[in-house]
Amino acid sequence: MVKGALAVAIVIAAAFAYGWPYLRMELATSAYYTEQDEKEYEYYTPELLKNMPRISDAYSFEFGNVSGPEAHVYTIRFNGASDQRQVQAYLTAAGYRQQSACDVEAECWRSPDTKDIVTLITYTSPDSVVVQVYRSPYGE
Repeated sequence: MVKGALAVAIVIAAAFAYGWPYLRMELATSAYYTEQDEKEYEYYTPELLKNMPRISDAYSFEFGNVSGPEAHVYTIRFNGASDQRQVQAYLTAAGYRQQSACDVEAECWRSPDTKDIVTLITYTSPDSVVVQVYRSPYGE
C-alpha cells in the first residue's frame, strides 16, 4: 500500500515538474527572450514572426498579455536597423495590406485571413525597427 502511494506521488511530482515551465509560460503576463531560448521561442512566437526576415543581427522577442486571456502582443525588435523595406515586402507576400489609418503612430497592416493587427514602427534614437502582432479574438 505504501509502495503504491509512493509510486503515485512520484508520478504526480514528475508530471508537475515536467509541466511547470509550460504552466508558468501560460500564466505569464510578459516575457523577454531570444531565439536561443528555445522553449519560450516555440511557445510564444507566432509563425509570422518566426518567418520574418532578420534585418539585423541584433534582435529579440517580447510577449505581452495585455488584458488577461483576451489580447496578446507579440513583438520582434531589430536593434541597429532602420530600413523596413524587407519587412514590408514580407508582410505583403504573406497577404497583409497596409491600412490607410492606424490608431498608433506606426504602419498598421491587416490580412483578411486573420484578426491580427500588425504594426511596424521605426525608431531613430537609437535606430530600431519593431514589428508587433496584436492578437485578440475580437475583430474590429
